[in-house]
Amino acid sequence: MTKHLKIGMICMVAAVVFMPAALLIKDTNIASAIALIIASMLLEVIGLIFVVISFIKKKKNKQSTR
Repeated sequence: MTKHLKIGMICMVAAVVFMPAALLIKDTNIASAIALIIASMLLEVIGLIFVVISFIKKKKNKQSTR
């Protein structure tokens, strides 16, 4: 597993953990719930970017060895 893929997967798992936490906090503090939802969305996008970079690098390395 490459470094970029590992970082991307960690960010995506963190986003999946933050979303239910935001739903649980929703009743007590709406501002913190919104902050957790935004953080979850940002982590998901960051994770997706790292995973896509990993796949592009893997494809480029495979083509260069041919």
